[in-house]
Parts: sequence; structure tokens; C-alpha cells
Amino acid sequence: MYSLGAVSYLNAQPLLRGISCELIKTTPSKLLSIFESGKVDAALLSLYDILKRPQLKTVDNIAIGCRGPVYSVILAYEGSLEKIKKIRLDPASHTSNELIKIIFKKFYQLDPEFVEEGNSNDLKLLPRLIIGDPAIAFREGSTTCSILDLGEEWYRFTGLPFVFARWCLKKDHPHQQEIIRMLQQAKECGLREREKIAASCSDPVFALLYFTEYIRYDCGAEEERGIELFRSFL
Repeated sequence: MYSLGAVSYLNAQPLLRGISCELIKTTPSKLLSIFESGKVDAALLSLYDILKRPQLKTVDNIAIGCRGPVYSVILAYEGSLEKIKKIRLDPASHTSNELIKIIFKKFYQLDPEFVEEGNSNDLKLLPRLIIGDPAIAFREGSTTCSILDLGEEWYRFTGLPFVFARWCLKKDHPHQQEIIRMLQQAKECGLREREKIAASCSDPVFALLYFTEYIRYDCGAEEERGIELFRSFL
């Protein structure tokens, strides 16, 4: 029996459909250590972590990404972007923490201080980067602050999709092809059954919109171009 490491967010649910093996779910920033410890055979790793480790095998044509607004990776702030002096990063993130730096420095030519605050989750301290389900909840509950959608900003400046995470294995895993087939079948099943998955969520209407309009699960030629551009900015 295999073991997989996956993010605990709503966006991953269509990639996990029908998987019967052990699943360890946590935040993107914690998945890397779980994978490297050998506790899981494959993990849905942050793109930033993948790019730092060329020895990993990524599974073809599966990703968590977006082409335009992603909805759940946001900068919450007040006032104007130009007046921001300090941005609190999300301790759950690796890729999005780097993406917000690129957006400010490369796209807007702004140079705020980026602060890592350990496990601080006080979302009232703005401006702050928020990812995943906490970002969705924040948007649903907030009416006063401004929102910068990082997926939308990337696409606006580059014209390319952005990839946040991909399935990875070690290249010498003895059952690599079997695990890859399992992950590909799970994706195919999940995309067919997005309506069923959404129906089991607390907000089925939003979940289906999120699965079909915001999150993209393919990783084709344009996504690869976006990955290479992100690598060059890093």
C-alpha cells in the first residue's frame, strides 16, 4: 500500500478522487519535509520546492494552477499598493511567498519589506499574503480591505498560466509507473466528478465554480512556459 502527501485545501480534492491509499494532508510548506523523510511515496509539492530539486520526477500533465484569477492566493491590504512598506508572508506557503515578491519587485518596481512570522495566523494584521482555504474564508468575510489576486496579476503581466503545485516522486522509486498511473486515473475521475465533489462541500455552488473556473488541473505547454518564466525570475 502506498502513502501520499497532499495539501489539505479545497483545490486538491479533484486530484484525490478515488484514491484508497493512505493520505497525509497538510499545508504546502510542511509537505516537503514529510516527502523528504520518506513517509510518503509521492507528494503534491510546491512548485518552488520542485524547482530547487531537479532530482525529482514530476507527473506529466497534472498540476494545481490557474490562468487568471485563482481566488485563493491573495494579498489583503488597505490603501494603495505604492504605500505598502511591509508585507506579512503566509507560513503555509513557499511558492506564493516567492510569487508576491516577483509581482512587487518585477512587475510594479516596488520594494516593500517581506516578513516571515512563523506560525502567526492573525489575519487582521494587514497587509498580509493568505493562501488556500483561509484565503477563501477571508474573502467571504471581508468587505473593507482591498484584494490583490496573485494569479490574476501573474497572468496580466505575463499572459501565461501559473502553476502552484505538482505531484512528485523520487526518480528511483521502484513503483514509479504504478503510482503515476494511479495519480493520473484519480485526476481523470476527479475532473469527471467535480459536480459530485462540489455537492459534498459546505458551499456547493462556490466549490463547483472554484473547481471549474479558477483552478486548472492540466500542465501542458503553456504551463511549462509559465514554470520556466517563474524559474528565471527566481
